[in-house]
Amino acid sequence: MIGEGEGRRFSVVGAAPSLATSLRTLAEPNTVLIAESTRRQVGVFFELDDLGTLRSDGTPQHIWRARGARPGLSRFEALRSGDTPLVGREEEIALLLRRWSNAKAGDGHAVLLSGEPGVGKSRLAAALEERLGEEPHHRLLYFCSPYHQNSALYPIIAQLERAAGFERDDVTELKLEKLEGLLAALSSIEEDIALLADLLSLGESPRYPLLDFTPQRKKEKTFAAWLRQIEALSAQRPVLIVFEDLQWIDPTSRELLDLIIERLEGWPVLLIATFRSEFQPPWTGQPGLTAISLNPLNRRNSAMLVQGLVGAGTRLPNDVADAIVERCDGVPLFLEELTKVILEEALKAPGGPISVPATLHASLLARLDRLGPDAKEVAQIGAAIGRQFSFELLAASAAQNQPKLEAAVTALVEASLVFQRGALQQASFLFKHALVQEAAYATLLRAQRQHLHARIADVLLLGAGEKAAVAPEIIAHHLQSAGRSLEAISYWRDAGERSVRRAANTEAIEHFRRVLSLLETRPESPERWRVEVAVLSQLAPALMSVHGWSAQEAGDVAEKAADIACRLESATELAPSIANLWLFNSGSGRVDQAESEFG
Repeated sequence: MIGEGEGRRFSVVGAAPSLATSLRTLAEPNTVLIAESTRRQVGVFFELDDLGTLRSDGTPQHIWRARGARPGLSRFEALRSGDTPLVGREEEIALLLRRWSNAKAGDGHAVLLSGEPGVGKSRLAAALEERLGEEPHHRLLYFCSPYHQNSALYPIIAQLERAAGFERDDVTELKLEKLEGLLAALSSIEEDIALLADLLSLGESPRYPLLDFTPQRKKEKTFAAWLRQIEALSAQRPVLIVFEDLQWIDPTSRELLDLIIERLEGWPVLLIATFRSEFQPPWTGQPGLTAISLNPLNRRNSAMLVQGLVGAGTRLPNDVADAIVERCDGVPLFLEELTKVILEEALKAPGGPISVPATLHASLLARLDRLGPDAKEVAQIGAAIGRQFSFELLAASAAQNQPKLEAAVTALVEASLVFQRGALQQASFLFKHALVQEAAYATLLRAQRQHLHARIADVLLLGAGEKAAVAPEIIAHHLQSAGRSLEAISYWRDAGERSVRRAANTEAIEHFRRVLSLLETRPESPERWRVEVAVLSQLAPALMSVHGWSAQEAGDVAEKAADIACRLESATELAPSIANLWLFNSGSGRVDQAESEFG
């Protein structure tokens, strides 16, 4: 909020609005400028002019001018390099090839290809095209769009414009000539050309005056004209038709699709229709129709896909490859995008955090937004708790009343964003993908995150929401995320000591290092030193257990503990660090130095 009294109003601050304002000042009237970050996300959907590096508020920015949408590309073609290996789909591609053989023999067929976003529907359809190679056939691609669900015959119009070769700057007369060139070899019926010209909004011309039909009659005749084009194409050579993303199809295109599916049986045509699982196809059970539901890849095939994306001459570290497979739950799109991110970024900084491409976040957030604010808020709370959470802890941490909470979490389950186990009041929940959890969490602003983690931590500290004792590292995580570092230090230390007692030294090392990182933010004081010495004196043996008695890292930790203990001038606090130094030097074969520690 800015201003005071009645003049108070909301304002937007941050890097994004600042960059947008800078681009606006650089843009000429009636132009669109984008920064490099946007250019990476639009793939090759748009024709862009590279304006080079310009200075904005003293900061160099690489700027691009968008001239318009690039015609003729599907989402798959625009956002994929085309070299993604096909893994784990041998049975499905074999089935498609059999259906294609049947279609070539005149037994037309439709294949309904369903699955969750990113599971590889478009890739499988593209793989069939690759297998056909130079085999004579026609290919017709129709793409439904989330932005045109109420634009009648949008995929049909877009395909005709692409096939005719329309350019953005073409005048109407030139477009009409191109349409005639496309259709002349297929139909001698001038009315068909007139109907399709009208469909493409080419206006009235002396050759094709406007047709005097009622709207319903014009639609019927336009449908008949389109079907005649398909039949004429199939008389020349077999036809492969791909309808992408039926979950976004407009109602009129659905009617037209109904008609072609009814007539396929006698044509040498194979129609593949892809859609997400939430779309309910009305044609199930009809003759000449096969339904294929694509499942996520198993771990072996996921690992094969990752290695295929990396290439034969390169190999990711095992822990990085395992992290990709673990987080993507067998969804090829997620595997592909995360692998690309890792190749570009993580290999430069091994062991660094794995970031998620913004394009995936956008897809997942759209699903959350469609469920409404209550469900989104519950998803955010669940995401802050973790990938898995209980209804009990969710209810104790949420501000919603019980009926709203139950309705919201049910919506998430029905949308297949989370899995439910058990009856609602006693249920535990699991986000379907780690990326779903991360996308929901990413919508929280920093202050919201801190407040939410504080609420969760308080619930856990009070013992509400969980029947079993909560692991100290869970409480520590929420306390640290809430900005309550002093309390977090205590619980991270407890977690480290608990892990040591269980001989889980690798985990103990991580917990103790978290304590040390938080201590570095505290001012120098005897109290800080005491905690630091105690933690370092526990960290050194844990390092020796994992890496060996002579591990240099353990020696450095023991030496640092001894240095800090000397400031305290306390033999009690100095003794453990001296003992650790003796162990390190003895293990390293430096007996004289080890003896001097007790000299």
